[in-house]
Amino acid sequence: MGSWRQRVCCWPAAAVLLLAGVPAYAATISVSATASVVKPLVLTRKSDLNFGTIVLPQVAAASSVSISQAGVVSCGAGLSCAGAPAAATLNVQGTNKMVVLISTAASQLVNQSDGSRISFTPSAPASVTLTSSGVPGNDFNVGGRIDLPATTTGGLYSGTIQVTVDYQ
Repeated sequence: MGSWRQRVCCWPAAAVLLLAGVPAYAATISVSATASVVKPLVLTRKSDLNFGTIVLPQVAAASSVSISQAGVVSCGAGLSCAGAPAAATLNVQGTNKMVVLISTAASQLVNQSDGSRISFTPSAPASVTLTSSGVPGNDFNVGGRIDLPATTTGGLYSGTIQVTVDYQ
């Protein structure tokens, strides 16, 4: 057996040899990384929404006027609609083949003479799929409905339509 000193010196060497024979519990795997990069959306107004001229009835009654996204006017009972009504046309540009969600918010139109208000509810498509990247983009129309209470006064009513677009 050797001296005590020889035995003590050999223990660290033996421990290293024992540990070297123990299997490692580590594992390696490859993971894919992807990124979808899209162009920023650009929304522009090409034309405004115009309800035309609305003639109120002799006997005051609540009614409404609507313009479809296709520009078709529906004039409520007792009203007469004239002029050149038209849906608004907007254009959105972004990344080809991406779906763009469209949202609008109800608002009010204000009489420029006396400050009275009428309710406005916009009508727009829920989404469009872009058919090109950037220019020329895709056009879409916004129509809507105005509600005329029996107390509606004559005058020019105007307001804004809040339209928001975002990638799906």
